[in-house]
Amino acid sequence: MPSSVSFLQAASAKISIMPVPSSSLQLLLVEDENKTLSYSLSMDAAYSLASSSSSSPSSMQCRGCGFSEQNCCRCCRVAMLVTNQNQGQQQNDRKNNKTETDMPFPLWCYQEGMNDNNDKSRERDQSALNQIQIRYVNSIEDVIKYLAYAPSLPQHLIPLDGIFLLGLGDLISRESAGVMELTNILSILSDTGFVLDKLRSEMDSSNSTQTTTIVATINQQIYSSLPQTVYKQLGFSVASSVQNIAPNSNTTTCELVFEDSPSRNSFTFTNKNDEEIVWSVE
Repeated sequence: MPSSVSFLQAASAKISIMPVPSSSLQLLLVEDENKTLSYSLSMDAAYSLASSSSSSPSSMQCRGCGFSEQNCCRCCRVAMLVTNQNQGQQQNDRKNNKTETDMPFPLWCYQEGMNDNNDKSRERDQSALNQIQIRYVNSIEDVIKYLAYAPSLPQHLIPLDGIFLLGLGDLISRESAGVMELTNILSILSDTGFVLDKLRSEMDSSNSTQTTTIVATINQQIYSSLPQTVYKQLGFSVASSVQNIAPNSNTTTCELVFEDSPSRNSFTFTNKNDEEIVWSVE
C-alpha cells in the first residue's frame, strides 16, 4: 500500500488506550449515508490484514487450500460478509445492466502525504486479495450460521485474521428485527472472534501477538436503537462519521470519531472526485 500505516493500524493504536474486555480488536462503524466511507475503510482494513499476513513467514504457510503449488495460496485470512441489496434494488439494477459487483466500495484509501501519485503503487497485491473471502448474506440466519460454523470449517477456510460484517443494520431493518436480535448477532460475532483467537494460538504459537479483528457496519437509525451499554459490555469500540461539505468545493470532508473515547480521537477523510479517500489523524 502507498501508506506507511493503514487506517486499521492507526485505529488499533487509538483503541488500545481504551479498556476493552476482549483481546481482539472489535470495531463497530456507524455507516455514512451512502456507505462509501464505511465500506471503503472496511475493504482497506481487510486488505491490510491479508497483506500483513502475507508478509509474515509463519502466516504464509498454506493450510491446505490446494493452490500452494502454484504459489497462489487461497487460504482464507479475512471473511467479508456483505449484505445483499434488497430485492427491489436488485430488480432495478438488472434493468440497468448492473450486477452485484457494483458496490459502493472500494475507493482507494491512503494517508495524507503518503501518496506518490504512482499508478502502480495503487495496484493491490493479488496474493493478498486471494486470501479475502467475500460471502454475500441475505438474512440474519445466514450470518448466524456462518459465525456458528466458522471455527469448525476446514482449516484453509477459517478466517483467522478477521471477520467483517458489512450492512448489519440493513439486515435488521429488512427483517423488522429488534434490539434483542441485534445484540444477539453482536454477541455471537464477539464470541466467534474469541474462539478464533484461541485457534490461532493453537495453530501458530509463534505469532501470539496478532489477534482476530472483528468489524461490523451499521446504519445510524439502528445504532441509535442500541443501548450504549451493550457494545461496551461486548467489547466493541464505536466510530461514527460526521460529514462536512465545503462550499464551492468538489471534495467532501468527513470526520470519523470514536464515540466511547474519553478524548476526541478522530480521523479526517477527504473524498476526492469519488475516486479516492485521503485520511489524516486528528
